[in-house]
Amino acid sequence: MKPKVSILCITYNHKEFIRQALDGFVMQKTTFPFEVLVHDDASTDGTADIIREYAKQYPDIIRPIFQTENQFSKGRSPLKDFLFPRVLGEYVALNEGDDYWTDSEKLQKQVDFLDAHPDCSICFHPVRVVWQDDTCPDSVFPTSKYRFNRKKLYLSDLLKHNFIQTNSVVYRWRLSGNEDLFPADILPGDWFLHLLHAQTGYIYCLPDIMSVYRKHSGGIWNGAYQSDKWFDICTFKVINFFRAVEQQFNVNMTGELNYLVGLAIQSFVRRNKFDCLQKIYDVDSAAYHSAANYVFDDVSRKYKKYKTWLNRLIVVIAVMMLMLVFISVRGG
Repeated sequence: MKPKVSILCITYNHKEFIRQALDGFVMQKTTFPFEVLVHDDASTDGTADIIREYAKQYPDIIRPIFQTENQFSKGRSPLKDFLFPRVLGEYVALNEGDDYWTDSEKLQKQVDFLDAHPDCSICFHPVRVVWQDDTCPDSVFPTSKYRFNRKKLYLSDLLKHNFIQTNSVVYRWRLSGNEDLFPADILPGDWFLHLLHAQTGYIYCLPDIMSVYRKHSGGIWNGAYQSDKWFDICTFKVINFFRAVEQQFNVNMTGELNYLVGLAIQSFVRRNKFDCLQKIYDVDSAAYHSAANYVFDDVSRKYKKYKTWLNRLIVVIAVMMLMLVFISVRGG
């Protein structure tokens, strides 16, 4: 039977987590058929073997795709290039291999809402955020305040910030045959998918917490806008994201771009990665100039601050030396 829902799961070196993700899929109790499209991007830790195990046990549900070379590092999108063209469902749910679902009726609740409200294009819910290393207490995302204290939301709200966690969403799928609406080589891809679907209807948040978002050292957003590793991996993909948002949704993302590029410039300069500075200039010279001016002004402000204190210190030392000379002369 043709599935009503296609679940898309991308995974890479998630051996420690992938069983929970797959268990969350196969435990779903629904009145409709669904499929799970799992893309393993050439994992080296045994993740693929676990997926094969589940595919053998649930051949009518689990439909894996195994890569022999990592496609993400080649600039290809596991979602757009390998999963989107295989979607058969009317609705699409997302869950990455290191997150998992906790409610066996999650899909049924969300599909029931979408079926009953044809003007709604996105149904999501809060998730529990768990830090794998226990450095922070568990929390719930989004808070009511972060979603503007409303359950019903719109594209204009989502353009302000992303309040939809990836593994909470179910879309009324609009990309079958229209995969090119999704740009190549961008991050965050889930936010752009949310925005694309918010163009066609409103967004609704169900109250139940039905999944877990796991924060761990191997996650791509670990150290976002902070670590040098993150800037090396993500800078240019995030630049592409902001430019694609401007083009697709006719909004100005200059502030967000300048903030990102300014931090990236500081990271690259500190490590003498001048090839990356040149690449930023080649990719987006306008953002480079604006951000570089901001970085220069910031450094100048700090320099002026320190220069003022240094001048004061020099004056104090000079006065003390004169006093010592005066005392020495009088004492002689």
